[in-house]
Amino acid sequence: MKMLTITVSVTKVFVIFTALTCPMLTFAASKSIVLVHGLNMDGWVWQKVSHLLEAKNYHVTAVQMPQTSVHEDIAAVNRIIHAQSGPVVLVGHSYGGMVISQTGTHPSVKALVYIAAFQPEIGESLAELNAAFPAELPANSLQFFKDGYYIVKPNAWIENVADGLSLQESGYSSKFQTPANTTIFTFKPLAAAWQSKPHWSAIALNDRTVSPKLQQFMSKRSHANTITINSGHLLPLSHPKEVAQLIEMAAESIE
Repeated sequence: MKMLTITVSVTKVFVIFTALTCPMLTFAASKSIVLVHGLNMDGWVWQKVSHLLEAKNYHVTAVQMPQTSVHEDIAAVNRIIHAQSGPVVLVGHSYGGMVISQTGTHPSVKALVYIAAFQPEIGESLAELNAAFPAELPANSLQFFKDGYYIVKPNAWIENVADGLSLQESGYSSKFQTPANTTIFTFKPLAAAWQSKPHWSAIALNDRTVSPKLQQFMSKRSHANTITINSGHLLPLSHPKEVAQLIEMAAESIE
């Protein structure tokens, strides 16, 4: 009996150790949600949404993109997609929409969700879309560096990107920016995953960074299942409940 007790204990320890060291194994039967941030941001923007989705037992991963080029960002997202064990709902905020439109062709990706995001057609750059539907972000809002990178000036970020957030959140978010390479704006996409995958979109009606008219145009063109939210650009932070509900709607639509 003592030997049996020891064997059971060791087995329990092994199971617990496996779950702790390989957490993805515990989510093998659940749907995976991969969250992709926008320019000058990082995975922190998804914190509130992630908590809400995890409470519903979804396996949630927020990608950290280097923003050195679209190709490198695509590679970063593809690594995370490959790491998932079940069907994937791929979610992009802002520029993240460009990236998920390229990586969403992966066979594991079953649905796409665009949150105040770009939904480009093949060959359609961010620069071209922004020129067609200019945003209200002032032209002098960006600080450029000699090596080809840029950030948004803190005051311009607070007033135009983080409008709708509390003073504490808008101030903090203006300071956690990741410099992004300007070549990202001229990249011409080679894929448009929304053409072949079910997709949803949330339009930020008060957005000063990505024109609401542009968001509406792209969502109508792609025939996205669309909701509108009366808020600024950072919907994952200002309206996490509505964003999480839209993602959950997409997740529940797939097998």
